[in-house]
Amino acid sequence: MTKPTAYLSEIKALAPAAIMMMLIMVSLIPLAAFSQKTYPQEYFRMPLDVLASLSGSFGELRSSHFHSGIDFRTQGVEGLPVYASADGVVSRIRISPVGFGKALYVDHPNGYTTVYAHVRNFSPAIQNYIIVEQYRRESFDVDLYPEPGILKVKKGEIIAWSGNSGTSGGPHLHFEIRHTQGQVPVNPALFGLNIRDRVPPVIQRLTVYPADETSTVNGKNNPATFDLVPLNGVYTLAGQVIPELAGSFAFGVQYYDRHNDSNLNLGIVSMTVNVNAQQVFKFQIEKFAFDDTRYINAVVDYAELMTSGRRFLQTRIRPNNPLDFYRLADNRGVFGFTSGNIHKVEIILADSWNNTSKLEFRAKGVVAAERPGAKSDTLPGTLFRYNKTNSYTSPNLEMEMPPLALYEDAVIAIRQSESKNSFFPHVFQVHDKRTPLHLSYTLRLKAEGLPIQLQQKTVVVRQSDNGRWLSEGGKYDNGWMVLQTRSFGTFTLMADTMAPVITPVNISEGKTLAGQKTIQVKISDSLSGLRSYRGALNGRWILMDYDAKNDLLTYDFDDRLKKGKNQFTLRVEDNTGNVSTYEATLIKPE
Repeated sequence: MTKPTAYLSEIKALAPAAIMMMLIMVSLIPLAAFSQKTYPQEYFRMPLDVLASLSGSFGELRSSHFHSGIDFRTQGVEGLPVYASADGVVSRIRISPVGFGKALYVDHPNGYTTVYAHVRNFSPAIQNYIIVEQYRRESFDVDLYPEPGILKVKKGEIIAWSGNSGTSGGPHLHFEIRHTQGQVPVNPALFGLNIRDRVPPVIQRLTVYPADETSTVNGKNNPATFDLVPLNGVYTLAGQVIPELAGSFAFGVQYYDRHNDSNLNLGIVSMTVNVNAQQVFKFQIEKFAFDDTRYINAVVDYAELMTSGRRFLQTRIRPNNPLDFYRLADNRGVFGFTSGNIHKVEIILADSWNNTSKLEFRAKGVVAAERPGAKSDTLPGTLFRYNKTNSYTSPNLEMEMPPLALYEDAVIAIRQSESKNSFFPHVFQVHDKRTPLHLSYTLRLKAEGLPIQLQQKTVVVRQSDNGRWLSEGGKYDNGWMVLQTRSFGTFTLMADTMAPVITPVNISEGKTLAGQKTIQVKISDSLSGLRSYRGALNGRWILMDYDAKNDLLTYDFDDRLKKGKNQFTLRVEDNTGNVSTYEATLIKPE
């Protein structure tokens, strides 16, 4: 592998000026300029007929995933017409209380698929198809793949109305363009959509990370974060300080982007690093596979995110990070400077619409001291190798981790303490939440002596930041509670013997349903979470729309509600088998 100092040596003074200028200009050309001719222009129309105001952009850094589309704001309301972006056929309809909520997938003849998510409802032909299938399966939550051609749409046809369904933080339309083959999302900005953006990204902070125990930033073996200020059209370090860097190190930047018609923060699609006018690093996101989206946890400074909530995009590529977003990173995003020299660093960010911002600063290379401030070689815990199977065994806890669950080697520390919960005597601190996991590992907690009546009622719980215990699930198996989890943290066991809570919203026993068009009921559970629900009228299953974020079930009146007396029943079960039922006689006026 190339040594950091080798490929970061200063460009020789005799290098032609034209070559140096070309290197600088290439580094400033963002993703869209390279890609516009690759994708069809003017083939897709906008999915809404309102001013394009975005609340989310493609590739934006989200919680454990890259954002796979663009989010169109809908003026704070639901019910705006959603139009087919091009001729095509409906290939998939996904209805879920979480995630995308109500989502429509349309395949187009040119090899792309458009996705419209978080909608409220669909055009009559599509809605009727969905309802028939939901009643046939007796399930609100369905994943449907219509026979090819039975649901055709034309460009500009209304196919849905915007909403706030699923795990949505407010009314908006999530829109994607994917390669149909492989369902790989591509940045919609590359298809010439009419979105005004002349606003460059804002670069907020720079962090410099020592890459090993012998490296330092300003004499310390700890990351150093620098505030930034704009100066003459570029960003620079506040106070124009000159960091002294010894050994090898990586960079990370915190930023946000906006566009003309929105005051909400968006993301960027490329980051370039130049040292002494030589490009040494290039991160560029144009498309990605959904199987790869969780690798975002190896791209950001995950520990900082868990500690402060701030996201830093890092140059360092961890060993278990196979993403192809890196156009140039010879030493996996780790750099080294020639000692005694001042080096000019440029970090350039670009958004989806070719707006760029530049951070410029100078840094001095210095000689590394003999293991200055080096961390102890005898850290408590067990060394887990990222590319091997790892295990840990103690009398009351066992864990096994598959290869590639970690993004890099880590010393895993596990501590046992006394529990204040009288049900189970032990609490286990399993490593540190600041270490991300890509794959699940198996966690086994000793539950010997658990009464038979509680064996199926017990769950593994993990403590949240606010001190609440949240169910992680798990199953009882021969004296152990066994769990698959992708979290580190504090774990113990709790029994869930409480039945779910059913709270009627607009009905009551004997109520006459004059002037209303729905039955609404709230359902919730205190620990293990809801497994299923079933609503019925006069013994027949009815479709109840489930809004999980508001705990709300809604039945829209149809011909299953008869004139006169109707018997409404609702059965709700949680994940440990506790059941609640609600019954009421409801009267529809003659």
